[in-house]
Amino acid sequence: HLYGSPLEGKSVGILGCGPIGMSVLLPAKAKGAKRVYVTDKIKKRLQLAANSGASWTGNPESEDIVRTIIKQEPQMLDVVFECCGQQDAMDQAIELLKPGGKIMIIGIPEFDHWTLPADVIRRKEICLQNVRRQNDCVQPALDMIANGSINVDKMITHHFPFARTKKAFEMVAEYKDGVMKAMIEF
Repeated sequence: HLYGSPLEGKSVGILGCGPIGMSVLLPAKAKGAKRVYVTDKIKKRLQLAANSGASWTGNPESEDIVRTIIKQEPQMLDVVFECCGQQDAMDQAIELLKPGGKIMIIGIPEFDHWTLPADVIRRKEICLQNVRRQNDCVQPALDMIANGSINVDKMITHHFPFARTKKAFEMVAEYKDGVMKAMIEF
């Protein structure tokens, strides 16, 4: 299970592949997800996802990701992890899910209310689950890292000396240079 959702043999979507999305991709692959579709608006993040086991990657700003994924998965996806906190990703998640599918809401939105098409989520019997990543997730994640079933080293894309801490935070805040995780060295 990943956040309470069994993934072995499942078709999975991960919408948003920053540190949160990568933290879903790695264990999803380790837990036997059949195919994993990953989206992001930053090319370097998509390349990292592809190099980390994503079956397909796409940029929602330059292609119709719903149409493209459904073309490859005509029966649609079993579970979609919304990892960017964006309304358009939630809309895509609902379109991508098969009847009875599950949306795992992990991204942190900058707004107070999601908009959901009540008729569609009712007809498709979509399950929505919010995830606060620390709830029963820390120890299993540490165990997977310790036993080698996942390798998080690729998530670290930049290193900064302590004297350049401000530069590191600016880079991350502005999504510069394809940054995933910037490490500050002491």
